[in-house]
Amino acid sequence: TPQSHAFVVEHAGPTLIEIETEAVPGELTVANNRSLVAVNGVRERLKVLLISGQPHAGERTWRNLLKSDPAVELIHFTILRPPEKDDFTPIVELALIPFPVQELFEVKLKEFDLIVFDRYLERDIIPPSHFRNMERFVRDGGALLLVAGPEFAGARSLARTAVGSVLPARPTGQVTEGAFRPLPTDAGRRHPVTADLTPTGAGATPWGRWFRLIETAPRSGHSILEAGPDRPLLMVDRVDKGRVALFASDHIWLWARGFDSGGP
Repeated sequence: TPQSHAFVVEHAGPTLIEIETEAVPGELTVANNRSLVAVNGVRERLKVLLISGQPHAGERTWRNLLKSDPAVELIHFTILRPPEKDDFTPIVELALIPFPVQELFEVKLKEFDLIVFDRYLERDIIPPSHFRNMERFVRDGGALLLVAGPEFAGARSLARTAVGSVLPARPTGQVTEGAFRPLPTDAGRRHPVTADLTPTGAGATPWGRWFRLIETAPRSGHSILEAGPDRPLLMVDRVDKGRVALFASDHIWLWARGFDSGGP
């Protein structure tokens, strides 16, 4: 009697499955009671939510990077009109749609694999309860990337929300302006995020300079890029089942523009 069996492919790529049936009386041979089947697992597209806050020169850098990858399904919102902005423009004349906060951070939050905040300033657009949802999202296996600008050091920093409890560092309140070259740390030379980005060989061109660093005090995880000794630039961490990364500068767009030889 034909039977069906369900199983879960646990990783992308080929998986070998052995199928075997019991012998029955009278069989001449049991050699054909066993078979190997190759199943090719295809990973679903990575669902990414990108939220751009403060307008800045590199606002489109992350969008362009994520949109260029066919394996990424991107949803992008830019906060252009905060609630406190009231210039008496009639609602019917505004081309912008309302920011679907409840739908994104309650109804569909678990559908995303990664949430990216690019220079987001807390302006009471997202209520505290939704930041608590994002904290649970990370702890339950989601991923969060925070790209910080000067707003991260201020009174409306995301570090002051529930999301701050899963970040690998806290802002000190200081923002340093001045040229520096991002460099991998000892951990960064081995870490899978940055190991393949490191320039190798004699005469390799150093990465281009950046000009702003948000000073932070690390408390967990690993620093894999730095602006100098004890000056973390990119920090990563595992939080329960999830992962989080903090970029302590908003100048990665200089690499995208090829400034000072650019970068990876």
